[in-house]
Amino acid sequence: MFFCQGRAIAKRLWLAYRGVMLDRIWTVFAPLLIVFLGLDQITKEWAERNLSLADSVKFGFNLSHNEGVVFGLYLPVWVIYLMTTGILVLGTYLVIKERLWQDRWHLTGLALLLAGAVGNLIDRVRFGYVIDFIQVYWWPTFNLADVWIVAGVCLFAWEFLVREKAVQRL
Repeated sequence: MFFCQGRAIAKRLWLAYRGVMLDRIWTVFAPLLIVFLGLDQITKEWAERNLSLADSVKFGFNLSHNEGVVFGLYLPVWVIYLMTTGILVLGTYLVIKERLWQDRWHLTGLALLLAGAVGNLIDRVRFGYVIDFIQVYWWPTFNLADVWIVAGVCLFAWEFLVREKAVQRL
């Protein structure tokens, strides 16, 4: 009798826990993901329509088609897809296992990372290359998806190196 009650309580706790997780994902994560991914795709469409591949500037907008991975490094397409899939699976596992969905900063970092990865993956599937258009002097041309990825990594670094230590001191 006690065992059955314990199972029922555990089930209710799990359902409440899962409900909170889903609420956080749908109220924080999903809107951020949609906004970041939408901005990336809109700006890439703008670049394709308004910029020329022949233009060459040191600072500003310069359209380029990146068939490589990072900084134009070339890898076979299957490796790119395999790496992207692995990162998405690992990210999903960490979100659930480490309960990263409990904190808005973690969810924002995850939304940035996922929007960047999916934004570039969409380009790769649609065109066979990634549309890059932001040029800053000697740095390789990049796009908003790349900015989202770097911002997500920086946010996670801040979370784990600075914020977590501050919370532990309290």
